[in-house]
Amino acid sequence: MIKLIISFQLLLLGIGAFFSTKKVENTSSEIAVCHSIIEDNNFSNVNPDDTTKAYSMPLLAQTPKGDVMLSWTEKNADGVTSFCVAFSKDKGKTFSDKKVIFAGTGIANSRMMRAKVLTKKDGSLVAVFSNRGESAPPQAQNPPHADGHSQGGTPPQNQPAPPQGGRGGGRSSNIVYCVSTDGGNTWTKPESVDSDPKQGIVRGFFDAVVLPNDEVAVAYLKDVANSTKHEERDLRMVVTKGGKFQPERVIDPVVCDCCPISMLIDANGALNIVYRDNNDNIRDMAKMVSTDNAETFSKPQILHNDEWKINGCPHSGAVATTAGKGSLFAWYSGAEKETGIRLVSSEGKKLVVLSESSAKNAALAEGSQNQILLWEQNKPENNLTQIAFKKVNKDNVSETIWVDGSLNGINSTGLVLDNQLLVAYEVKQANKRNSLKISTVRL
Repeated sequence: MIKLIISFQLLLLGIGAFFSTKKVENTSSEIAVCHSIIEDNNFSNVNPDDTTKAYSMPLLAQTPKGDVMLSWTEKNADGVTSFCVAFSKDKGKTFSDKKVIFAGTGIANSRMMRAKVLTKKDGSLVAVFSNRGESAPPQAQNPPHADGHSQGGTPPQNQPAPPQGGRGGGRSSNIVYCVSTDGGNTWTKPESVDSDPKQGIVRGFFDAVVLPNDEVAVAYLKDVANSTKHEERDLRMVVTKGGKFQPERVIDPVVCDCCPISMLIDANGALNIVYRDNNDNIRDMAKMVSTDNAETFSKPQILHNDEWKINGCPHSGAVATTAGKGSLFAWYSGAEKETGIRLVSSEGKKLVVLSESSAKNAALAEGSQNQILLWEQNKPENNLTQIAFKKVNKDNVSETIWVDGSLNGINSTGLVLDNQLLVAYEVKQANKRNSLKISTVRL
């Protein structure tokens, strides 16, 4: 097994009052993979400095036990992508050895379809990700355990064969899930969340959450059958019952076709689904709410009337987090009156708009005192991207604070732990194989 090591370098900076523009204290840690191979791992091209791998789309979460969970994907020179997870018991200072959930050539992980690992109340883990259906090549396979679970990378025997064309020029993607009941050491083989066997179509742009009753819900866009349009998808939902996904349901037949979905369990235990609607090419964000564990949903309500009319899909979705008894939502709108990333409360009040044209890829993190809005933006002095954030306390929004040491950072994710913000992000490299980095910011 390849070890995952987090090395921290302390950078001391001070911070004043809530609205201060002074620098903050940062601690940065960069992920590196040692040249360490365990016998039961069949990866062969491991380089000590890891420049042969491209790392992408880190995601931070906290388990019910309080551990920090970091998931990401890494792609080697042979085109094999591994979906990985690691845990920290000391608030992100050090992480356990990485655990490979699944490895193959069909895994996709991007801002459009971000792979996730969910933690259920019963302690089990559920990984949800996009996979085209190819089996893992021989170099990515690991022998299965006696209990039938795979130790990261055994090709699934019950997965559909790779698609053979279909509407949309043969593009195809499936949303699959794996389960671990032993803390991520072994995982079941990937199975589709959708029981519909049809292939050669797109299922994607998904999000997944654990419901208050400890079942899992996945919302996604799916190609509309027999459509004559180049792209036409509706919004669907699948929910587990006793851990097994039930047949899908269409919950909105007319939506924006390529914008990712966001789901949130709010402070009242209600499921919020946020997606980009399509009303005569007005592509504003809508929200539906379920108070009965996804059995029924309210009618869609527009979060904020941006009135962005565009004859096409913006390929961008919303992010969400709880904020005390309410919620916060952030998304990009190209509306002529106010283009940029807007932050809106659950009551529909607009709190701030990031109008800088290079500001993109927003993320939100919940805190006990402040919520955090993260994004990436070019610094004027060097025109290179850097991670920035604002603290949000009810209607008050701080000035922009830059995460020190995050030059060339993109695709950030955040987690608030007491008075510290843990930020994980990609760092762009000249060879196009991005690395991962973690920074700790004292709030």
